[in-house]
Amino acid sequence: MSTKVHFPGKAEFYKELKTRINSYFTENGTTPTGGKKLAFKSVIVIGLVVVSYVYLVFFAQGWIDTLIFSFLLAQGFALVGFNVMHDSVHGSFARSRKINKIMGYTMDILGGNARLWYHKHNVLHHTYTNIAGMDTDIESSGLLRMSPQQKWRPWHRFQVLYAFPAYSLLTISMVLFTDFQKFISGRIGKYKLPKAGVKESTRFWLMKAFYFFYALALPMFFHSWWVVLLVFLLVHMILGFTFSIVFQLAHTMEDNSFPEPDPNDGAVKNEWAIHQIETTANFATRSRFLYWYIGGLNFQIEHHLFAKISHVHYPEISRIVRETCEEFGVKYVEYKSMLSALATHLKFIYHMSKKPYAAQ
Repeated sequence: MSTKVHFPGKAEFYKELKTRINSYFTENGTTPTGGKKLAFKSVIVIGLVVVSYVYLVFFAQGWIDTLIFSFLLAQGFALVGFNVMHDSVHGSFARSRKINKIMGYTMDILGGNARLWYHKHNVLHHTYTNIAGMDTDIESSGLLRMSPQQKWRPWHRFQVLYAFPAYSLLTISMVLFTDFQKFISGRIGKYKLPKAGVKESTRFWLMKAFYFFYALALPMFFHSWWVVLLVFLLVHMILGFTFSIVFQLAHTMEDNSFPEPDPNDGAVKNEWAIHQIETTANFATRSRFLYWYIGGLNFQIEHHLFAKISHVHYPEISRIVRETCEEFGVKYVEYKSMLSALATHLKFIYHMSKKPYAAQ
């Protein structure tokens, strides 16, 4: 799209919703950040990563040991991404900007880059959710069709079969290719990144070198190179699938909308807040385990509306959001279980695999 995408001014809905959310924190005497609860949780999940990595590299002997601790390491990485990195990069981990920045660097420990994630996730995805050509989270260079506005290609008719395996490639492609491509080109899709300074450039290359050292070079001193490579791929396939499936269940669903801005002036029909709600879905919000495990991202609507509020508050503020949506007639999409959400996502993939009538 050649014109700049923009949203109408804030309507009464979002003003009223923010007033009610602010009142909730004032009345309860709490702050929107994670506080001690999230700090304690972070110690647990980072501890899981350290223990799993140390055992896998220095103590694992047979394939059973290796497989078990590869899975635990991948899930430890996922827990850090969902619970620590995600809140930190959004600025909701702690009240201190410095602490948020430091904890956000856990993205670099996972093999990514906090700066690139901020622009891809916070700026593009959270602003232009489900808008084809702007939200890079629904773009896959044509491999998958995840929006009615995306061009249909012959291989898409089979995407129900290959979508889930493709999801597992998310982090391995980031670590080995897409991060380097974005950093060197200075672009994420059509979006031009602010120029990285010397400090940011140095940190990018040093952290990449550190990642490959601890993930590949160091383990090769203790294990055969081919075993290390297989475990490296296995960990990333598990991690990539875990990350991907949580995102897909929040946005690429039958009941989500995929707005198309006006081709003449780039205007989106709804105000930003309503746009976020109608392009997003909650799932399995009564599952305490899932909520704890994926950092409250099953409360995705609340997260998209109030990204600077830590996920530890989502169950409480979701009641306010749901009631306000009902009052203003805003569609609030929620699936009762993860299984029903998965079924709906598969149905969406199937429908997107069909050749559009106009293209026949």
